[in-house]
Amino acid sequence: MAILGCNTQLFVGHSLDEILPLIVESGYETIDLFSQPLIPLNYPFIQLGRPSSYYTDLKRKISLFGLNVGSLSGSFGIEIGSPEFDRVVEVCHMMGLPAIAIESAGLSDNDEAFSWMLNAVNRSSLLAAQAEIKIMIKPYFGKSVYSLETTTKFTQSVDSDWVGINFDASQLWLAEPELDPIESLDRLKDFVYCFSLRDCRRGQMPTLDDQQIPGQGDIEFESLAEFASDISNISMAMLDLHSTPHRSLDDLRKWLDQSIQYLQPIFDQS
Repeated sequence: MAILGCNTQLFVGHSLDEILPLIVESGYETIDLFSQPLIPLNYPFIQLGRPSSYYTDLKRKISLFGLNVGSLSGSFGIEIGSPEFDRVVEVCHMMGLPAIAIESAGLSDNDEAFSWMLNAVNRSSLLAAQAEIKIMIKPYFGKSVYSLETTTKFTQSVDSDWVGINFDASQLWLAEPELDPIESLDRLKDFVYCFSLRDCRRGQMPTLDDQQIPGQGDIEFESLAEFASDISNISMAMLDLHSTPHRSLDDLRKWLDQSIQYLQPIFDQS
């Protein structure tokens, strides 16, 4: 069974001290630690360029709440494949994190951009592999890797031991509304490391309101979870809701509770 976690991107504008108790009390076991800078962002969850003691203390702080960090989400705004991306890998290594989760870069339906994205990921994965850190790419509408076809093409040219897919049915559906998410997962199953859990209406952009809560849209998470139960490389299922900055903690807590009440029985049975 995949471990249910929560991406901290949902809580932009709040501090870790405020959000970690909410995540634990709602019943999640792990987090994606969000590192992508946004404006306004009063309380960065993790900062780049700090001494090693900062990162070990941060991990210890999170573990005191009984939470694990499943991955670093985002890359501090640093482009994958660039020399600076080595600093992102170094941070993960200092914290003992198993993965970096990022969205696809590049432009859709552009061969040159796709080749750039592929080369960038392969360059960065060499160092990540040495540190035993996986790079998880989320297909994203409008980017180089965004559809079942482009995702399949991408997986054929990377080291699948260290580069995999963060499966988000809402993004693949946006690209191809006629697509069966189960068929997509079946095609990609050997490369999927993680689920991103965010609901939507078929063929529509995921929203920033209640409709993105699992069970409120059209994605059949129960069928996906049942199918995924036989895929050994999937270790995490991460709630990946998005919000405008500084949304009230009471509202966000309701989203956490409503999501896990729907998801927990599904993943317990799978």
